[in-house]
Amino acid sequence: MKYAKTFRRIAVVSAVLLAGAFGLVYYSAPYMILTPRKFNPSRTPADLGLPYEKVEVKTADSLTLRGYWIHRPGESGKSVVILLHGVGGCKEHWLQTAAWLWEEGYETVLFDGRAHGESEGQYCTYGYFEKHDVSAITDFVVQRKNGEPVGVWGNSLGGAIALQALAIEPRLQFGIIQSTFSDFRTIVYDYQRRRLKIPWRWFSEDGIARAAEMARFEPDSIRPAEAARRIRQPILLAHGDADDRISPEYGRQIFANLGSAEKELHIVRGAGHLNLMARGGDAFKSTLTRFLDNQN
Repeated sequence: MKYAKTFRRIAVVSAVLLAGAFGLVYYSAPYMILTPRKFNPSRTPADLGLPYEKVEVKTADSLTLRGYWIHRPGESGKSVVILLHGVGGCKEHWLQTAAWLWEEGYETVLFDGRAHGESEGQYCTYGYFEKHDVSAITDFVVQRKNGEPVGVWGNSLGGAIALQALAIEPRLQFGIIQSTFSDFRTIVYDYQRRRLKIPWRWFSEDGIARAAEMARFEPDSIRPAEAARRIRQPILLAHGDADDRISPEYGRQIFANLGSAEKELHIVRGAGHLNLMARGGDAFKSTLTRFLDNQN
């Protein structure tokens, strides 16, 4: 009898703790979607010996986005590349790539997305507002460079934003898209299963509905694979075949949908979500260089 009472108490306490934990996760779900962690590294382009200036752009809804312009002296005759980071990332995560591009003769513009890094904004909306932010950045670049070619290179969330921006912004003349997702609802569910180990679709749908109400966006409009159908610019799409965060099948789906006459899919063997350049090595860099040089 004594052991039975102890067991019942443990069971009750465990049930209460589990219910409390579930309630906390349920309450937090829309915030986990909308408010990624912020990084503000102390590194700057100067740490890599790159000439740069700090720049700011105002969005259509009056937020200030902060970034770096990594420039070259004089006119290089090559494109300016806008670099878009992933969810929870920041502009500094692109510094090594920006250094490589600088050596290849390209200028780059690196911005913290809204609700990331040093930029303003309360919520990340996965391209709903951010695609228009890219148009504001494009305005800034076009004015500064007097009509020189401008392209966009996005990784993960940045790739999804780039696809949505390319579909509405003809001044973007090409895109490099890495490791991105096909549609918002699916990727939220995928991350829920992977990180929270919660298998129920209704849970992610409920979190999305509450997030959409909080941040005033339309989830069903965030569909990079569908945006791809409206893209006509040259696109290089890359994905690692060992990516355990975003399935390479999403990359293949996006590629199949692309309306571009000039498009290329590069699957990097053994690469995960964040190491395409490292894993792809010289072969991947050669692919990137060839694609970029063809746009000038």
